[in-house]
Amino acid sequence: MKSILNIFNTYSLRDGLLKIILANILIILLLTPTLEQFESRSLFYHMMIEHFLFIFSGYIFISGFDSLIVSFKHFNLQYSKKIIKYYSRFLALNNRFNPFGIVSTALFLITIFYWHVPSNFDIATTNATLHILMHLSLIISGTLIFCSFKMISNTQSIFLILSIDKILGILGFFLAGGNSIIYNTYLLSDHITSGFWMIIMMMGIDAICISFLILTYFRLPTK
Repeated sequence: MKSILNIFNTYSLRDGLLKIILANILIILLLTPTLEQFESRSLFYHMMIEHFLFIFSGYIFISGFDSLIVSFKHFNLQYSKKIIKYYSRFLALNNRFNPFGIVSTALFLITIFYWHVPSNFDIATTNATLHILMHLSLIISGTLIFCSFKMISNTQSIFLILSIDKILGILGFFLAGGNSIIYNTYLLSDHITSGFWMIIMMMGIDAICISFLILTYFRLPTK
């Protein structure tokens, strides 16, 4: 009994379970009627906050799954050894066919780009089936970006975030320009407001990432 408790007290197991639970709670909250109604009124919430949280839920779910499998090393059971074996094969395939996370990053960007094309976004907003498909694909894209981060260093991950961040900024400038309605299900004033907050969001992410890079540089050991 004591050995079982020790296994359940391992960091990897607790970390994995908490992340999986958090991911499911987050998805359930995003699907509540209150937030669904707010989505229909705010372009910024719909495009940035909600979509980011769906991606984040997919990321932390697969991250929790990864930690959970790592904890299986403490279990001297046949099924846990098989799971670790199959997962090790998956990691080997990821390392072979996804060097530096290029493939998973490309698939992530294609998914994000597809759902933010105005015609696709408008249809998914008004069609319930496509709306669910959009949410599901965003969750899956979160697992893809996790696979990318597994293949690169922390510094490289920051540069990847900065690159994606610039796409956010470009879209923000287009929306803030207020020349025309891009997404037909939202008002022009909502476009301008959303664009403004996207630019602010981009600047905030830039500041955090650059600060991290500066701190990393000064923490490097001197020869």
